[in-house]
Amino acid sequence: MKKYLALTAAAGMALAAGPALAQASTTTNDPIAAILGAVFGDRAGATTSIESQWAAGQTPLANQRAQFESRVDTEVRTGTLSQATGARVKADYYELVQLEARYGADRRFTTAERTELADRYGDLTQVLADRAYADNATAATAEVADGRAAFESRVNAAVSARRISRTQGTRLKSDYAALVQVEAGYLRDGVITVAERDDLDARLDGLDVRLGDTTYAAAQLTPRARLDAINRALPSSGLSSTARAQLQIEYEDISRLESAYARLNTSADDRAYLERRLADLEARARVRLGANSF
Repeated sequence: MKKYLALTAAAGMALAAGPALAQASTTTNDPIAAILGAVFGDRAGATTSIESQWAAGQTPLANQRAQFESRVDTEVRTGTLSQATGARVKADYYELVQLEARYGADRRFTTAERTELADRYGDLTQVLADRAYADNATAATAEVADGRAAFESRVNAAVSARRISRTQGTRLKSDYAALVQVEAGYLRDGVITVAERDDLDARLDGLDVRLGDTTYAAAQLTPRARLDAINRALPSSGLSSTARAQLQIEYEDISRLESAYARLNTSADDRAYLERRLADLEARARVRLGANSF
């Protein structure tokens, strides 16, 4: 896997000046290398590097975006990449293209800017090489079982406060115990898959909704509602026009990602990624979520 980082860093991330197709043997033997070939170009004797194009004030990442996305779409169709990972990769690439455009607005890239772009692109190609984001890895730990005592304590508190009946509390504890057994079954092979973790998370969310002691369980705003709030807040945020323009670009990027995820069966890690980006944009856009926000 590290050979792809070596390709981007040690080899200067060779990129053809014009459209280039991966060699047939590369496409057949290694579809991820084909993605890189479509972006870099792998013609014999090609010497134009991504660094030299930045030095010339060009935007190679933007120029190769269509080819990159086409190859990602192909790998999603063939099952090499999951739909969620493909959508996230394309969203991250688009975000990188926007960063490249901002840095290159004056037709020059500083050393620091080139380094940041190259590093972030290296990270993205590693995702393609690994066929998944690093934060998709799921440790084989009994998280549900570990949280049982805390959940039962919350149930006892809800019963004492008369938010739920004693019968409801007993049923919640019983259902949580059943979920512990489901987790134990998943753990028999020593691995919790992404699909299994998603199932456990969904069932835990259902128990939280029934218990009703968390704000997100009953009344959390949807990602789309939060994006709408950000869009409304930007004009009156007090930020400079340049800052608002940049946030608008990021808003549109996250909107595309949210739309893609809404059509897919996304993992908990993908949802957490969207949540992190939303929270960051809300803070920078100075969104205040309260009674008068909607």
